[in-house]
Amino acid sequence: MPKWFSEQEKELIRSRLLEQGEKHFSRFGFKKTSVDEIARAVGISKGAFYRFYESKELLFMDVIEQVEIRGRREILKTIDLSGPSPRARLYAVFKKAFDLFGELPILRVFSSSDFDDLTRVIPLDKFQEHITSDRDFFQDLFIRCREAGIPIQASADQIITLLYPLVVGFLSSNGRGEKSLPGNIDGLLELIAAYCLGEVTLDFQERKN
Repeated sequence: MPKWFSEQEKELIRSRLLEQGEKHFSRFGFKKTSVDEIARAVGISKGAFYRFYESKELLFMDVIEQVEIRGRREILKTIDLSGPSPRARLYAVFKKAFDLFGELPILRVFSSSDFDDLTRVIPLDKFQEHITSDRDFFQDLFIRCREAGIPIQASADQIITLLYPLVVGFLSSNGRGEKSLPGNIDGLLELIAAYCLGEVTLDFQERKN
């Protein structure tokens, strides 16, 4: 880091990079947002930007993680909502997650070519970090669900294996503000909820690290 940045300044700049990154990516899209624009909005030089992030893609991944953390708080609030059955309650949790996901401005302008760019540039270990973060969240989610009377039997890895294809399908679809989740998403989420409760069986391969 440049010697003229104190530790407090570094933390402030990191926070501003995430804030302005989310703002610009959401408004202009991933491809049309430049490092120069983000650096200018933060009040640092382009060279200083690269002291914090090696690429725009890595900043984008951290922005997505930050957005997901906010969404996770909202998802956890739905666990204690009443419902006619454990399956209905768990379905409501999954539906809340996908409703939030589908409404995110930063993802609604994210195109299939953007997705391809990310997969080419982002190191595999960075994607693995993101998967680990998701796994940790689902482990916490399932613990809280069980404590709230929703007897989940599936593991976090199993649910990630089932949900990730829906997420990737959404991200890799063409954007331009017309992006949407699959039309049969409600039925799929209800089936996944039933599987998590041991009410149905599904034949699939778990994700490998």
